Amino acid sequence: MSTLPPVNINRLLTTLDQLLRIDSPTGDTAAMEHAMCERLAPFGWQVNQTHRGNVLAQSGEAPKRVIAAHIDTLGAMVQFIRDDGRLEVTPLGTWSARFAEGARVTVKTRQGPIRASLLPLLSSGHAWHDAVDTQPVAWSQLSARLDRPTSSRKETLALGVQPGDIVCIDPAPEFDDSGYLISRFLDNKAGIACVLEMLNLLQENNLTPAQPVLLAFTNAEEIGLGAGTALPRSIKELISVDIAPVASNQASSEHSATLGYKDALGPHSRSLLDRLDRIATEHQVNVVRDVFRHYHSDCSSTLTAGYDATTALVGFGTDSTHGYERTHQDSLIAVTQLLTGYVLSN
Repeated sequence: MSTLPPVNINRLLTTLDQLLRIDSPTGDTAAMEHAMCERLAPFGWQVNQTHRGNVLAQSGEAPKRVIAAHIDTLGAMVQFIRDDGRLEVTPLGTWSARFAEGARVTVKTRQGPIRASLLPLLSSGHAWHDAVDTQPVAWSQLSARLDRPTSSRKETLALGVQPGDIVCIDPAPEFDDSGYLISRFLDNKAGIACVLEMLNLLQENNLTPAQPVLLAFTNAEEIGLGAGTALPRSIKELISVDIAPVASNQASSEHSATLGYKDALGPHSRSLLDRLDRIATEHQVNVVRDVFRHYHSDCSSTLTAGYDATTALVGFGTDSTHGYERTHQDSLIAVTQLLTGYVLSN
């Protein structure tokens, strides 16, 4: 029988909803960094921030254990202003233009935010008929239609729009009564919510990590950086909390935590993963094992940066990753329980 304190799912979901509503695409994460510093302050851990915006919190001196969860999300940037006044955009992070079509967005200009829609170049069947269905899927086939009266490059420039302006995609969260959670950017706001819930459980139950732990809320993971720029060289093991793709060719489930044994870089530490598996068994946490073919995480960036540390991937099972994502609260509960069991273990 598990001795872990029960997860407060209502608090976890409230935290997740609040985090989802903070825009934090790679390259524009200041609001999320500030929010994380504020949320971590009440727990009494030592909090600091790196030059690149990674937010670090540690429970004691010289921690060897790290739990990492990235704060940046996918997004876009203004590439060029077209002659018709609409915007050509380039993606921030790796995601298909197929999942951007129709999204509502905010263009952050120096003169203030402007709302817009990301649309295919041919966006009306009444005008283009079957060509709407045969145009290619590519970022070059999208444009941002500004919610302003503009039909020329000159008029759009006069609105203050410039190449390099960040385009924030609406997350559009919806939490279903059945326990399903649907939103863009569950990757990785859901992972962060699990780590914060773990901290709440430790604090309200007067529990202390068995060994000093460093929590690394990393930046620019979506472009391959993340923990590789953030951590002290003295660390010995790192757990990356991130999304776990649910698909017909994967073992991950929306109702369990996932132990990721390999990603695109290569295998992770069998000894650390086996230890997590034993912790899950001890505390009756539902976990599955999976292997990811096209996947990058804070584990990968840490190993690529040359850290001499063991790594393991813990994921929440999610359908349509890097699209309009869906997970279930069961998975978030399992991840939170597993992380809690890990920090309390010797």
